[in-house]
Amino acid sequence: MKQTTTDIQNNNGVRPENPIDGGPMLKMKELVKATGLSKATILYYINVGLLPKPVKTNPNVAFYPASYVETLGFIKQLQTKHRLSLSQIKGILKQKSKGREVTPLIELNEVVFGKEEEISYDHKSFSAASGLDKKSLDLALKLNLLNPKSKNRFDSEDVAVGRMLKRSLELGLKLEDLEYYPRLASKIVDHEMDVRRGIIRNKSFEEILSVTLELTSIARSFRGYVIDRIFQEKVSQQQLNGEKPVPSKEAGNLSTELGE
Repeated sequence: MKQTTTDIQNNNGVRPENPIDGGPMLKMKELVKATGLSKATILYYINVGLLPKPVKTNPNVAFYPASYVETLGFIKQLQTKHRLSLSQIKGILKQKSKGREVTPLIELNEVVFGKEEEISYDHKSFSAASGLDKKSLDLALKLNLLNPKSKNRFDSEDVAVGRMLKRSLELGLKLEDLEYYPRLASKIVDHEMDVRRGIIRNKSFEEILSVTLELTSIARSFRGYVIDRIFQEKVSQQQLNGEKPVPSKEAGNLSTELGE
């Protein structure tokens, strides 16, 4: 017998209909037992949009589609095995809900973003690990010399760059001297994305993922190659022109210090 609105509102023992997939509905304690996840974790996933809102029969009672069990297992797998962030997982779930094969999308996310690390640093622990003081850290963030993947959280790659920036400061460089790196990189990436849009036009979802995966790999290799070769070419040209690597006065001082 089809339940009425009164049945749902009064919570008289009849479980509400599943508005999502028509399957059975579970109480929270049943969902916790089936998934091994805590109530707080499940509610958090719902609040950030990884799962649809439950059906509430009254302010204190809610029912959840049994299909949540499979979805929560998939989320757990993406977090533990593939180390994907919740924002990445949300995009994958959206495509999965459309019936699309998401394995290539998972692979693409790993290639583009890397795996989410278990250890992350806040501002204080990042400064301790990298050696950058708060003033330098704030400036590096403002100039996009540091660009963490998660807001206010840093990973080991950020720490490595932070240490490099600290060493640059010790050598006499100013962080402002390095601002051209993110500025020019942004222009390069914008152009790469324009080129990609032209290539993937009229392609299927699966073809777009495949092409994007290959283009990402090509772009990463090509960027490093082009910059290094241009640098080598410039240095060779300086040598041919008889240019000294440092100004003559500084070179003389250096020679004196070395006892030459």
